[in-house]
Amino acid sequence: MMPSTGAALLARNLAVPLLERALGSGGAAPPPALRLLAAAALSGARQLCSSAAVAAAADAGAAGAGLGAAAAAEDVPVLIAGGGPTGLTTALLLAKCGVRSLVLEKARTLTDHPQAHLINMRCMEVFRALGDPDVAARVVQQMPPLEQWRRFVYCTGMGGGRVLGMVDHFKGQSSPYQPAISPEPVAHLAQHRLLPLLVEAAQAEPRIELRMGHSLRSFSQSPESVNALVDAAPGSSAGGAGGTGGGLYRVSARYLAAADGTRGATRQQLGIGMGGPGAIQHLINIHFVSPELGRKLRGREGMLYFVFNRDAIAVVVAHNIDSGEFVAQVPFFPPLQSGAEFTPEKCKELVRQIARADVDVEVKTIRPWTMAGRVAHSYRSGRVFLVGDAAHAFPPSGAFGMNTGVCDAHNLAWKLAAVLQGRAGDGLLDTYTPERKQVGTANMLLSVANFNEALRVPQILGLDYKAANLLSDVLAAPALSFLPSELRKGMLETAMSVGKKAASPIRRLRQSELDEVFEHGETLRLQFPKEDLGYVYSSGALVHGPGDAAAVADYSKPRARDAPYTPTTLVGARLPHVAVAVRQPGRLLAQAGSQRVASTVDLAAAAGTSLLLLLSEGGSVGAWEQAAASAEAATGVPLLPVLVAQSSLPAGGAAGAAAGTTVVQDTTGGWLRLRDVPAEGALLVRPDGHICWRHAGGPIDAKLESAVRAVMDICCDACGCGGDRKLCLRR
Repeated sequence: MMPSTGAALLARNLAVPLLERALGSGGAAPPPALRLLAAAALSGARQLCSSAAVAAAADAGAAGAGLGAAAAAEDVPVLIAGGGPTGLTTALLLAKCGVRSLVLEKARTLTDHPQAHLINMRCMEVFRALGDPDVAARVVQQMPPLEQWRRFVYCTGMGGGRVLGMVDHFKGQSSPYQPAISPEPVAHLAQHRLLPLLVEAAQAEPRIELRMGHSLRSFSQSPESVNALVDAAPGSSAGGAGGTGGGLYRVSARYLAAADGTRGATRQQLGIGMGGPGAIQHLINIHFVSPELGRKLRGREGMLYFVFNRDAIAVVVAHNIDSGEFVAQVPFFPPLQSGAEFTPEKCKELVRQIARADVDVEVKTIRPWTMAGRVAHSYRSGRVFLVGDAAHAFPPSGAFGMNTGVCDAHNLAWKLAAVLQGRAGDGLLDTYTPERKQVGTANMLLSVANFNEALRVPQILGLDYKAANLLSDVLAAPALSFLPSELRKGMLETAMSVGKKAASPIRRLRQSELDEVFEHGETLRLQFPKEDLGYVYSSGALVHGPGDAAAVADYSKPRARDAPYTPTTLVGARLPHVAVAVRQPGRLLAQAGSQRVASTVDLAAAAGTSLLLLLSEGGSVGAWEQAAASAEAATGVPLLPVLVAQSSLPAGGAAGAAAGTTVVQDTTGGWLRLRDVPAEGALLVRPDGHICWRHAGGPIDAKLESAVRAVMDICCDACGCGGDRKLCLRR
């Protein structure tokens, strides 16, 4: 017998809060047995609601493309459209803060297309912050050894052609780690290998429900919620009123995070436009497997192969040389050329031309795509937020796409959690757009500039893609429409063929020029530490003191492309990495369960929606502890002191700190070099690891409480502002 909708919802509404309370709301990691029990109980509650919703939909006559008005909506704090790396990271970070989410992924199965593959240090730090299971550690375990991907290879053929030059992007490094600036390495792992790690982590988390084969059909907003209509494909994973039979059902959420990619419909429904140069180049991605080609690459291993010969021009990503998994990116020129022309047989022949070797090739997938540079005008509209590729599109030069999206999630998740838990005002969510759009715009412009840098070698060879695009545009122009399309297409392909053949003698004449470009690294780069780790938010959930804004502007000025990353504790910057050892867990790490702490980066990761107050040994520790307790009592925001000590302390040593203060020992002396405030000063750090206020010393008074209120958008009740937070914060 089907349960009634009312009974099912009542059961769920009673069961879920009790289970979440058992799991804890401060980011603590529950025992595995409790996690499994909670997951089973939550699944049962969801199935009960789903059965009731199915019955309600049937009673209302919902079928086909319609849904009866009487169908009950499921309720969830955060609905996430898109189950790629960005959407799943958003869900995992929310869960770590104690917030439930429902993730809708329109694909019924995980993709086997490699897509993104380079994971930068900051993205790896976010994966590290997810806790157990340690996604970052599993990425390191699964990625190929550095020797296979440290170089870019420029050649006339991958396996049988001539090598024009190689660029080693890890000179002086025997591993992908740079321990002076991050606890995590740059990593090389294809997205279809990364995604199962994130899915596994999400499925082990009771606060996350992932529904494959379910997509957001449409939505509307009210002042209190987002009301979504969800389409479940026939045969899709169970969950929702669609069940395994497919159909439409409703979900009500407090907030919607749109991680549905560049072609997702959410941004269009919101009417949010995008700015930027737009389409740059059209390419065909050929995902192929050839272990035989992999064996031929011994001695010329690389991550990217830039191939120029009389038959083909391509960039090939070597995802795994041992297994022979590659993706060839081949330019084409619509509308005279069509992606449909690239049949499996034609692509096999193209691969052999690129390889300059007669090798066995299995073509897995063929996908046309457009390289573009765009950034959304706003990342927020009411209760809906754009995350990842839904908010921006970059050329792949620099690998900023997925990495930027994961960091979008890192910025948004703690803010949503803080507002949902009543620890912050809605104005905190308004800071998402200015902070992340600043980074998205910078990364888009850098990616476009990197793409232009990548053209140096083909330009030396007399191959100019801009001239090819111009020729294509001219031949496709309406003024030449009187010519048959096949004739115009033939003219284009003849011109391309002539250009490729002419490149061979030019190459021999200009080899010395090529050698100079390779020697000085004036080609596409692989590592971008100053951009990945060194971006500084100039406005948002921050409190600038005198001189802070000018210092940020000076630090953020354009630098030479080979300028190193310089760690900083300026307001808006990522807290620099310093190796530490825990000497007293305090309140922060008592909540963290199995949280690994070997770096200052890990301290913020353990905070949930709390703020950290970083103190130095020899300063006014007692006064700061008292100020933190007072500010927490006044605002309701947990404020957790952390003392970074330089002296050698025994395990459990407190260095004069109170029992609730976390004490970590600086094991390398790095904190003294990097803190940039005197011992009596302090840094206020957000859960995403960005510094939001700093005090250089002197009287504390009520400054700490005022900073917490400003960052978290909390009104003081005694200023006479009548609850107007903006008016309050201006006092």
